[in-house]
Amino acid sequence: MVNKVSQFPGEISVLALGPLTNVALAIKRDSSFASKVKKIVVLGGAFFAAGNVNPAAEANIYGDPDAADVVFTSGADIDVVGINITTQCCFTDEDLLELKNSKGVHTQFLCDMCKFYRDWHEKSDGFQGIFLHDPVSFTALVHPEYFTFKKGVVRVETQGICTGHTLMDHGLKKWNSENPWSGYAPISVAWTVDVPKVLAYVKKLLMAP
Repeated sequence: MVNKVSQFPGEISVLALGPLTNVALAIKRDSSFASKVKKIVVLGGAFFAAGNVNPAAEANIYGDPDAADVVFTSGADIDVVGINITTQCCFTDEDLLELKNSKGVHTQFLCDMCKFYRDWHEKSDGFQGIFLHDPVSFTALVHPEYFTFKKGVVRVETQGICTGHTLMDHGLKKWNSENPWSGYAPISVAWTVDVPKVLAYVKKLLMAP
């Protein structure tokens, strides 16, 4: 990743769909990585919403909170798509049946893969369907116009019962003294999503013959 971004500065975007260990290592390995990568879109965090590992933390950030804090404070051009956004976009059982009955090349395989995920959500959340965490984050990379974003400095709690919690300073208040958010560049946090457009786009891709 470091080599490719160095070879093509300003041209390569990174879609990070898991813990940010590798991205943080790239930033530490090459101090210019953050300025040379075009954009980093992160699936992670829970902004003003409950987590999915515990009430405080979302799974990807919780998986390596120290790495997430390194990435979010690196100065790179970052869009973060939290589960407060991705859980608004879902396929119901009816959507999955439509997908299965379509002429998409891989739809049967995808529906078989999704069965475990769907059944798990029914047991854990009482929801009959699947959340589209990864596809929504991909859509944010290629169609950011389907989303609105707010900018702010984001820090990650790295210890205690709130480990993995993402905390955003909106910049609405002038603080009387420096704090752990001071001096860092803001990043873009997905704030709203056009659910019908995202679902239509994802379905179009998956159902392509």
